[in-house]
Amino acid sequence: MNSRQREAEIISDILLKAASEPEFRSQLLRSPGEVLNQYNISAEAKTVIKNSIIDLTQ
Repeated sequence: MNSRQREAEIISDILLKAASEPEFRSQLLRSPGEVLNQYNISAEAKTVIKNSIIDLTQ
């Protein structure tokens, strides 16, 4: 598995967790940088997640 595929899986896992766990979702909304720094993903991936989370809450 290449790094792009691995990163796509991590993004998917984070978004699924945010969708199914209200506490994780609210933590992600409050301090996305703090939460996402726990994952070994690129700045681009963090931006994708932040934008997706914003979309989920609108």
